Amino acid sequence: MAQRGTTQQGAARRDDRQSARFARAKFRPTTLPTTLLTRPALLERLAAGAGQRLTVVVGSAGAGKSVLLSSWAATRQAGLTSWLSCDEADTDPVRFWTGFIEAPQAMAPGFGADAAELLAMDGTMSADVTASIANDAAQLPAGSAIVVDDFHAAATRAAGDMTDLVTRWPAEHAQLVLASRADPQLRLHRLRLSGELCEIRDRDLYLSRPECAALLANFGVQVDDAQLALLHERSEGWAAALQMAALTLRAARDPAQAARALDVRSHAIAEYFIGEVLEQQPPEVARFMLDTSVLDELTAEACEAVTGRQDAAALLRSVEAANLFIVALDDDRTCYRYHHLVHQVLRAELHATDRPRELALQLRAAEWLESAGDTRRATRHFLAARQVDRALGLLQERVVTDFLYDPVAPAPLDLSTVDPSLLAGAPDRLLAVAADLLLWGDWVRGGEYLDLLERTQPQIAPDSQLAARLAAARSVHSFLTGDVHEAVRHALAARGIEQRTLREDEWNISVPIVLMRAYTWLEDFAAVDHEAAATLAIPSVAESVRLVLVPAVRALTWFGAGRLTEAADAARAAEADARRLGFDRHPFAVDYLRAMAGAALERRELDAAERLTEQALSISERGRPPFKYLTLLDRAEIWATRGQTRDALTTVETARSVLAGTAPTPLTRADELEALLRLALGDLCSPAELARSLPETRRSLLLARVALAANHPDAALGHLDAASLGTLTPRAALVRQILLAAAAIQRGDPQAADILGDVLNTARHEGYLNTIVTTAPEVTRYLVEHSTQMQPEPFLERIIAAAMEVRAAQADAAQSGAPVVEPLTAAQLRILKLLPTTTYEQIAATLYISHNTVKTHLRSIFQKLGVSSRAEAIERAVDLQLL
Repeated sequence: MAQRGTTQQGAARRDDRQSARFARAKFRPTTLPTTLLTRPALLERLAAGAGQRLTVVVGSAGAGKSVLLSSWAATRQAGLTSWLSCDEADTDPVRFWTGFIEAPQAMAPGFGADAAELLAMDGTMSADVTASIANDAAQLPAGSAIVVDDFHAAATRAAGDMTDLVTRWPAEHAQLVLASRADPQLRLHRLRLSGELCEIRDRDLYLSRPECAALLANFGVQVDDAQLALLHERSEGWAAALQMAALTLRAARDPAQAARALDVRSHAIAEYFIGEVLEQQPPEVARFMLDTSVLDELTAEACEAVTGRQDAAALLRSVEAANLFIVALDDDRTCYRYHHLVHQVLRAELHATDRPRELALQLRAAEWLESAGDTRRATRHFLAARQVDRALGLLQERVVTDFLYDPVAPAPLDLSTVDPSLLAGAPDRLLAVAADLLLWGDWVRGGEYLDLLERTQPQIAPDSQLAARLAAARSVHSFLTGDVHEAVRHALAARGIEQRTLREDEWNISVPIVLMRAYTWLEDFAAVDHEAAATLAIPSVAESVRLVLVPAVRALTWFGAGRLTEAADAARAAEADARRLGFDRHPFAVDYLRAMAGAALERRELDAAERLTEQALSISERGRPPFKYLTLLDRAEIWATRGQTRDALTTVETARSVLAGTAPTPLTRADELEALLRLALGDLCSPAELARSLPETRRSLLLARVALAANHPDAALGHLDAASLGTLTPRAALVRQILLAAAAIQRGDPQAADILGDVLNTARHEGYLNTIVTTAPEVTRYLVEHSTQMQPEPFLERIIAAAMEVRAAQADAAQSGAPVVEPLTAAQLRILKLLPTTTYEQIAATLYISHNTVKTHLRSIFQKLGVSSRAEAIERAVDLQLL
């Protein structure tokens, strides 16, 4: 049975790796707009393609191919249409065919297994692979269809093999549909002559005049017959242009004038927008839009600084009033951005028509932002202005300061304009680039730049500022990769240089920040307190460090030690100041969120604990593996407390994968938690094996639990005697007391009641609750059975109530035996109900949880329902009346 579980877990990991190659959007149809124009004649033609060897939909960009096929897919029976969207990366034929194989697996999980194996082994397409795909297609459910959208992106390298596949395609079993901007080179003439080709082309996709009127009506626009005729003539029925026209007409005061102005001569959205919208604006508005396109956010001040116009505020208001594709970013409507597509069009037009002006505008933006103190955005504009020296100089001076004073994550550094040789010759600036990448979560590229620095500067002066900064950056990188001991070593090396040279440097603050985090992880709580005190003694320490980070780290440390009251107070103070300073989404927030979640768990406020953990996880996912690892383990503890032991085990495995390849020390917490979870499932061997990796005291406490689970109280007492009292934190000392009580209960020792009384007295002072009711089942049973004999008081009543909940859950599990379908948790049911109509990303956004949480829940849902795919899960849930 254990081997089977291992095999299933290995298969799941392989599946995860395979699906991770592609964005989920690659395998789903285009989202249908609310203004959708239904085209029944074309839908019937697509349906008539069933039984023919190939269906092609060929049309220009924006002709409506994807929307047509998506609307057709929506009319078909659920679970019989698979979708593959191609992109530029699919010029790699192996990648394209891997995606083609994966797409139908939602409706047929075993589809293409042999083909994928052949493709992986050979690293190239072959006749064997296409034959295998065709054979599997013949086994698809009747009425199946495989849609390949934007095939032109892959056609250059995939057409030959696609021709071979079309020749073998089992048309009687499944319909193959290709959408492309150009005719795919698939010997279409032969298929056409033999009557085996269904084709829809540009002339079919162009909207008729009645369809044009219907589309405008969907946008809330009505025009008279003459205006409609003019619009249809100039647009030639091109859907994208008509949609743009509908938006323009909807905002126009004089529809007749607007319709006459629309002179659609091009089949490109950019040309349409430039020629038919931008060029029809007053010259000053058009110039203003082009000039301000260099900005990501539009305010009156920023626009005035970039354009040099005193009437920038009025022009900005006129652009908004004319509905020229800008979006308000605040309720007061003082800050805007351009619609993303239009922003790209404007930037591209400016770049193509006036490159010198574009560079000058970028420089103005950079200088204005620098004067306003926004050095991070200024750095990025200096790079765009080809002012690399100024960009890197500014970055060098402010990279750490900006991290401490500006809580908003900046746009990623665009280093495409930076000559590596320039960086190699300027080590301080190369190091600043590495630091910016590391501090904002790009630890991979950050590490690469640190390696480049050490290769190009092998003789760094030992006590120089560069050496100190390099050691500090190395400590950050080591911590982010989970190598805690190396992080401490580099941080102490940086501190040594600082102490020998007495040099004041903004980078010095990174040393105690790393050390506080590292010592917390290593449970050297005295060292954490020392570093926190030393940090607060720095006169110029930033508010974010003094009021948020230090209290947050202390809260987490005190919680880990078991000083729950102090931890809760410090965490609440850190949270309040983080909100006031805007640092509640900054990496500094993770520590107080974890401490607050832990405190909520101890009070058995499980919903609050899970909500706080999800907030911490959403921050940790952005390039900070250690935080993500620890937060995932926090979530596993919460789920275990809910009784979701198998879900918790899945999360522990996910947490391990975050730090895969690191030194073993950081993984001991995962080992300990897995051991406790497996012990809860009745496995006595695995926990004993996992205990070997733990420090001595933790190992002794864990082995005592194993001995108790095996009904060997004397052996448990031996392990508890080995747990040195001098090294125990208050929390560990309480756990030891609880286990001593459990051993006394097992032995029938009359002192059990007195020992348990000492446990309750200890727990009452700090408010321990969850630790008591989850550490040893003997204690839970004893409390429930003897509750009537105990003196009632509020804290004891809470413990008894929680103990009865635990006992009831255990009884329910025992009575249920091994049901065909394990009950889904409330959280899993919420996700399941969204599964038929919502993407994984949308589920995460709707439920305010992370993508990782969605994936973890889905693995458990599939396991409990006994299925292996989304489609099967939905079908099984319907059968069970869960949907």
